[in-house]
Amino acid sequence: MKTKCPVCKTEIEFDSNDFDEGDIISCEECEEDLIVEIKGGSYRLVTDKQKKFEEMEELEDELCVDEE
Repeated sequence: MKTKCPVCKTEIEFDSNDFDEGDIISCEECEEDLIVEIKGGSYRLVTDKQKKFEEMEELEDELCVDEE
C-alpha cells in the first residue's frame, strides 16, 4: 500500500498486512513517527498531534450533543 507522509508529503510504501490500527511507522525522509489509522477499510497515516486534535474535536462534539 502507498500513502503520503502528512508532514513532508514523501510517498511511503508499507504492507497493510503487517500493521494494525495504532501501530507506528517512521517516515524515512523527515523521521516523523506516524500512527496508522484504519477507517472503513482505508489506511491513513497521522501525526500524534493530528490524532490528539481529532480526538479533542470528537469529545467536543459529544459534549455539545449531551448539552442539547
